[in-house]
Amino acid sequence: MKIKAAKAGLCPELEPVENFMESSFPGCVQREKHYNTLQYEIASSSLARIFQLVVANKDRLSIEDYSVSQTTLDQVFVNFAKQQTGGDDEVTLHRRTARKDMKISPVKRK
Repeated sequence: MKIKAAKAGLCPELEPVENFMESSFPGCVQREKHYNTLQYEIASSSLARIFQLVVANKDRLSIEDYSVSQTTLDQVFVNFAKQQTGGDDEVTLHRRTARKDMKISPVKRK
């Protein structure tokens, strides 16, 4: 969501939008917060309900622009892989063990 400021040159008020998201979508997770932009992950809600609530409160919360997208299969896979490995944990690399050199001679034909 992109939030517009009440007056030009002022910082936009993000707190009312954050409170709205937390009360309207319990369990939602704020993924990003920048100067005038908020991004949330909403786990369990229909797209129709999300649109209905955002549109109904758009003017009151000074929401200039917003978009809703579903998680892609690629994002699901990356998140699953992070959970399996414990996130961004360090990976210890081990040296390969030394192998004996083998001498291969050509076969003599009779």
